[in-house]
Amino acid sequence: MFNIGEIVYGTHFPESVEIKRCELFGEFYIIEAIGRETNQFYELMLEKEKLTDLKSLKENKSETSVQAIDIQRYLQYLMLHNEAKYSRTRALGNKKLLPLPHQIEAVYGRMLQVPQIRFLLADDPGAGKTIMSGMLIKELKARYSVERILILVPPLVVRQWQEELLEKFNEHFHIINRNVLKEYGGKNPFVANDLCLASMYWAAWEDIKLLIQEAEFDLIIVDEAHKMAAYTHGTIKKRTSRTKLYQLGESILRKAPHCLLLTATPHKGDMENFRHLMKLIDEDIFSNISGNESLREKTNPFIIRRLKESMKYFDGTPLFPKRTTKTIKYTLTDEELALYDAVTQYVREHFNRAISNGSNSTAFAMMLLQRRLSSFLEAIHLSLKRRYKRLVQLYRQTEQERKKYIKKLGHIELENYLE
Repeated sequence: MFNIGEIVYGTHFPESVEIKRCELFGEFYIIEAIGRETNQFYELMLEKEKLTDLKSLKENKSETSVQAIDIQRYLQYLMLHNEAKYSRTRALGNKKLLPLPHQIEAVYGRMLQVPQIRFLLADDPGAGKTIMSGMLIKELKARYSVERILILVPPLVVRQWQEELLEKFNEHFHIINRNVLKEYGGKNPFVANDLCLASMYWAAWEDIKLLIQEAEFDLIIVDEAHKMAAYTHGTIKKRTSRTKLYQLGESILRKAPHCLLLTATPHKGDMENFRHLMKLIDEDIFSNISGNESLREKTNPFIIRRLKESMKYFDGTPLFPKRTTKTIKYTLTDEELALYDAVTQYVREHFNRAISNGSNSTAFAMMLLQRRLSSFLEAIHLSLKRRYKRLVQLYRQTEQERKKYIKKLGHIELENYLE
């Protein structure tokens, strides 16, 4: 006789079952049970003597039971085991580095949420873009997502990047320059070293660019990425001029699975220039901008930009002092007022002309003239002298081209084409 809820097994059932009913009717037992694995209902009629064929599982149960303290100790064991296993590759928490909230949010909340990391990190100066780059490197290496990394920076901060990555993240990047290239003889140092750090201007040389292309890196980080610039000229017949740094970016960034561009000044007032910069991140998405979409909407998934006002410590206090502006009034002399009016009129005329012609860069330059006028007289004097020199040079160049064209027309036999 079995009690309700008892677990039994035997040849009469294909699996162990839980007894729901066990009653004696004359010489037979009526048994109703539920299968523990399939949840199937079973109904069986057994003779009295065959009831012993069914065995109760409680006979095989261990007399010891698991206590809450045992589970707690096991979880502590797993925690210590993982700590010992992954502590060397962890990006967070060491005595030389305490990431700030905005840095954690950028790396873990944005970058690491996507399988292919291609971002423009455009935080204000002082946000710690080097720290965020190191955190990303450490985390991707811990996940075995990257192995070969290249960092391109301006030449003056190459040593600073190397020291900071070594001190705070224990990552030793090899500085590759012309002397290192000579030491390796005919070998490619970019191939021989997994972690490479080089000057972006030196890397733009054709022979060095070929060496970088041969190396094939998993992650490429570019500091001061706005220097990789390209410009679109003309309104009807548009043509694009690319700097050597931009050509370097085109040749290496599009081949790398992951890339991170760092700049505090992503936008120069020229939408086309900014679009070309974003093309280095994704060539297809930013190939063109249609009339029913804006560049700002397209760039949102790829750009991370936080102003100083939004950066705070863990307790909520601002990271940087609050910026306050104050207008100071002063009286201009007659000569200064005349200069101010003349420059203002000049800026207004050429700014409107540039906007109507679609030349945003010229319009932006006109705005800078008024800023320099507000600075001090020598600044605007120097700017106007440079602009005058540039315009005279442009005029002479145009005049020479016009004379060549007229001279060329003079040699054409027009009589044959009169009809």
